Amino acid sequence: MPVDPIFDAVFKDIYGKPCWRVTPGHGSFLTLEFGNPHLEIREPITPRENTPQDVGEDLQSRRVSIHGDWHLWIYCCNWRVLRENELVGDSSSDSRIQRAADYLDGQKLVQFSIQVPSVQCVFAFDLGACLETRPYDHDSEQWLFFDQRASKVLTLRADGFYSYHRSDQAGEEEWLPIQV
Repeated sequence: MPVDPIFDAVFKDIYGKPCWRVTPGHGSFLTLEFGNPHLEIREPITPRENTPQDVGEDLQSRRVSIHGDWHLWIYCCNWRVLRENELVGDSSSDSRIQRAADYLDGQKLVQFSIQVPSVQCVFAFDLGACLETRPYDHDSEQWLFFDQRASKVLTLRADGFYSYHRSDQAGEEEWLPIQV
């Protein structure tokens, strides 16, 4: 199935690169890193007076993280990883989700496809894994793909619209319909 040219343009740089540090996150989030690792350090931030205590304590801490040249964040969507006869999804147990993340880790992305209007996406990997995403509502951001080198982010929404913009300009997105 043909893919909107923006997706081909953005993903072509990571085809053939292994993903690493595939990590389950808060709730059913899943993150995958690609390319060279980079250390990111967020210095402590002084919270505002009305900031909840737990958030304020987090802001006052220094946060160090490692990200790749590219960072795929599977966000507000249903997802599943297919491995031979095994299927693991966002509602699976924590241990099964961790096993699926471990299985994806090190595999090379070889293809991306998207179905319109269902906005189902398939990320296919060289050793047989497939990561599928699909909306669970009508307007949430399904996934975000950060290109650290270009300081840009490609965001796909459940309604079939996407935005490709500077990652430091949140709130200024232009949402365009997926073209096929």
